[in-house]
Amino acid sequence: MTQAHPHEVSTCPACRLIDKIDGLEDGEMFKLGHWEVANEHQRFERLRAVEDRTADRITKFAGSLKFVYLHTVWFGVWIALNVGLIGLGAEFDKFPFGLLTMIVSLEAIFLATFVMVSQNRQALRSEVRAQVDFESNLQSLIWSIHIGQKLGLDIEHIERLCRDVVGESRAKR
Repeated sequence: MTQAHPHEVSTCPACRLIDKIDGLEDGEMFKLGHWEVANEHQRFERLRAVEDRTADRITKFAGSLKFVYLHTVWFGVWIALNVGLIGLGAEFDKFPFGLLTMIVSLEAIFLATFVMVSQNRQALRSEVRAQVDFESNLQSLIWSIHIGQKLGLDIEHIERLCRDVVGESRAKR
């Protein structure tokens, strides 16, 4: 919370009510300045690098049925070639298919890395979304208190009710 200009808190009844919400009327309240509750998707996209988008695309493909079908065909052809079903001259990785095992292991390492990169991106996206929600909630609080004050509502009574309901909600968890 930043120090508000003293005349702003003292001359605006709604701002004085906002100042009281924290339980201490001390002339300090949050200062919004110019608020921009931006689209969460736009904020997130600005933060993504080319590598992140590539990792997201690979992870999306690796989690699809096309990926499963492609690997089923690939493993089937590989095994068919190497057990001699297509011709004895085509065998290049005899049973127990050491080369196939190494390739699949390397693929698993890279896919796991791509999944972790994508999960980190999703965590960042959740943080951005939470910040946008927080900013929107602050805007709503300020507008609501100012509108309520202009309508002559008992803001302190409403705030007590809100605290009670939120307290009950938290206690039920």
